Amino acid sequence: MYSFALAPTGAADAAWAKAQTLAALGTAVDALDDVRAALAVLASDTDWHSDGVRAMQESLDHLRVGTRAEASATRSRESEAERAEIS
Repeated sequence: MYSFALAPTGAADAAWAKAQTLAALGTAVDALDDVRAALAVLASDTDWHSDGVRAMQESLDHLRVGTRAEASATRSRESEAERAEIS
């Protein structure tokens, strides 16, 4: 049996409360360590996804601007073709 079981009742109650407190705190620390580790992985994944999404958004924006320029050039060619006289 534990050594505090032989102590007088008052001391035994205090020792038991201390042991329960330490066990609960140990469990809490373990849980917090697990959560911290999971959050570190999540933060890393989020950074990667954010960078990937940001890069994709920049690529799409670049493609949008390029498409707008090509559409404008095509409209100009269309206008030229409409004005061209057929002989």
